[in-house]
Amino acid sequence: MRKLLLMFLVLAAMAGSSYAQLGGLINKAKKIKQGYDIYQVWSPAQESTIGEASAAKLINIFGLYQNPDMVRYVNLVGNAVARQAPRDVTYHFAILDSDAVTAMSMPGGYVFVTRGALINMSSEAQLAGVLGHEIAHVDGRHLEKEVRTQKSSQFAKTEAASHIPAGAELVNLAGEIVTRALTLRYSRDKELEADRNGLQYSAKAGYDPAGLRDFLQVLAKASEVPDNKRALGLWGSTHPPLPERVSALDSIIATMSKGGQTLDDRFAKAVNEQEFAKQFPSSTPGLGGAGAAGEVDGVVSNGVIVLVGGGKLPEGARVKVRVSP
Repeated sequence: MRKLLLMFLVLAAMAGSSYAQLGGLINKAKKIKQGYDIYQVWSPAQESTIGEASAAKLINIFGLYQNPDMVRYVNLVGNAVARQAPRDVTYHFAILDSDAVTAMSMPGGYVFVTRGALINMSSEAQLAGVLGHEIAHVDGRHLEKEVRTQKSSQFAKTEAASHIPAGAELVNLAGEIVTRALTLRYSRDKELEADRNGLQYSAKAGYDPAGLRDFLQVLAKASEVPDNKRALGLWGSTHPPLPERVSALDSIIATMSKGGQTLDDRFAKAVNEQEFAKQFPSSTPGLGGAGAAGEVDGVVSNGVIVLVGGGKLPEGARVKVRVSP
């Protein structure tokens, strides 16, 4: 407990600056003159620039949840866990303004969790485990590797032979990365690696290692209810399936020492339904209350509608698109 409290004091100043940087991405267009080759490992400068542009794109799609205290809290937890990851990356954490129960990460250390995910958690250890999972994806360059190895895709066909400078081309690249993040099911080995490493990072930070497992158990149970499919978003279409991931985490947890903190009370004070209800009085937080029958979640990326969670519409389905002002 003392370790966690000390770490929170050390990281408090960092949280505010991370939030400010993310909020400013919407209007920021950073230019870089270095070339980019899809077949080569991204340099630190390329990863940072591509990640920043991708994060800005993602924020433009979903929007940020504007609650400075809650965002600062997520940054404190996230940075406490990120300090345990081996690669030298500056991490930024934010809350996406979405009811979908999911979390995702962009290259360069941009990690997002949704309102829908937070409202379905019950402890700081669960939050630490989920953020640890996404940190592990960044640390392992998983999204970058998936993009670089999809050489048969249209993206690789059109972009692999050229070096891409910044400007319009960088924006297009960011759009491709965000589209992949929204539709991609990581390969089995990468998903399990992120679970395993994320668990280790959160445990080293002083949290109960069962946090991620416990949250995935909640989602696994919720996924049995058809009405929850839309709300579960990306978490409902993972590979391997949620029960297999829970079982794999059980095996790891059984070998670890006990004594990590769950910090349920601190989580309840920082993340609570009353705060969400103030800003979203017409919404029903939590699984089971998401959306009307027949509705699916989707976003527009590069002019194409992408179904959140990677779902499929029946052939010949008629679709109406409502454009928000």
